Amino acid sequence: MNKNLEDYLKEINNKKILIQGLGINGGGLGSALFFLENGFDITITDLKSSNELSESIKKLTLYKNKINYVLGQHREKDFIEADIIVKGPGISYKNNFIKIGIDNGAYITSDLEIFFKIAPCNVFGITGSKGKSTTVSAIYNIFLQETINSFMGGNITISPLTFYEKLNKDSLVILELSSWQLSDLKEKNFHFKGTAITNLLRDHLNYYSSMDDYLNDKIIITDNQNKDDFCILPYKDEYLKKNDIHNNCKIYTYSRSNPNSNFFYKDDWACFNYNGKIEKIFPVKELNIKGEHIKLNILLASGFAYLAGIHKKNIIKGIKLFKGIPYRMELIRIWNGIKFFNDSTATIPDAAYNAILSFKEPLIWIAGGNDKNLDFKIIKEISNLPKKIFLLKGGGTEKMKAYLDRNDIIESDSLEKIIKEVVKFAKPGYVVLLSPGCTSFGLFKNEFHRGDVFNKLVRSL
Repeated sequence: MNKNLEDYLKEINNKKILIQGLGINGGGLGSALFFLENGFDITITDLKSSNELSESIKKLTLYKNKINYVLGQHREKDFIEADIIVKGPGISYKNNFIKIGIDNGAYITSDLEIFFKIAPCNVFGITGSKGKSTTVSAIYNIFLQETINSFMGGNITISPLTFYEKLNKDSLVILELSSWQLSDLKEKNFHFKGTAITNLLRDHLNYYSSMDDYLNDKIIITDNQNKDDFCILPYKDEYLKKNDIHNNCKIYTYSRSNPNSNFFYKDDWACFNYNGKIEKIFPVKELNIKGEHIKLNILLASGFAYLAGIHKKNIIKGIKLFKGIPYRMELIRIWNGIKFFNDSTATIPDAAYNAILSFKEPLIWIAGGNDKNLDFKIIKEISNLPKKIFLLKGGGTEKMKAYLDRNDIIESDSLEKIIKEVVKFAKPGYVVLLSPGCTSFGLFKNEFHRGDVFNKLVRSL
């Protein structure tokens, strides 16, 4: 057992543990497993029913004698009695039950804070509005070429508390962080050896009152960094500037092709410009992904790995082996000469815009859903590019339609019905792209469920 873990377990000995939100995407489950594996009894409370949480509950069956489930509700008494409350990301400190816990002396924590208390190695982190999952996955792929003792977790639906036992001082760990996860780390004792912010786009404005509030949560990732650490930012970003980073870590920039940035593409090479000296990192021909925005994510990943000390041969090998990740410009099937791409995690208009511009083939675009109080104006620029547009109904769809200057749009509240219509219209050589530009809530549990439904329908053709 590493000393950090040993010290933490002593610190929480005999404490009453409450996990608020078991969930279906990893964080609550990872925390539950951590406490159970280390001999603690826990209470799990979630507004979802046991049926909705069945997959997560199934993974805890070995420890059922140590778990008190309170499902379909929260009870005040559980929060009054708790010594430690593990809060799910996105749950506000203003939440009535969290306030009850605080008022009764509970310590509010998260799976990420616990991980930082026990990790014996350097940890690297990525955040941003879009592109962070692809960037983190590419970095992890590169890290694996350097050492098999590499791990990936965070907002990518893998709690770092699921691999803490495998770590040693030489491990390489890369985490994806959402703004909500970072908010939970504010003024906590954490430290990233290297960080990057992919971009800052208008997103989550149904949660944040302004872009400044959103920015302030994102830049928490650089808190506690020092002169021996690094941070990579976009060379030009409307909302994010170098002077937003309030510490003395080394700041680098990246861009698609601007030679004034530190990392950029030139003459079919990814390059590193430092003090006027340009070094080649990897040739573009090694890329195995679709989309200019994905290509930019890979540039960032290569620069990040380079600054993290990864050997260049391993950066090239990792990029060559990287094929992308599920739900992000993922080629699902070629059927009757028609290519079906799943980009279900494109939940903001800018992401759908970039996806559409990635294709030169005749395109059928499936979009729509609900809204995060976003501006859909950018959709106007690609309105006439798709051969046909199919929209899933929702509040975001209504806003999107205002910028789609055409009268041939087909709407439906069923993805199954849309796919049936799509195959009537599509011809060999066409691309069918699911890139919603909207959230999935209403018709689906989340964007991954939406992507799974799409995949199932396409594979059943």
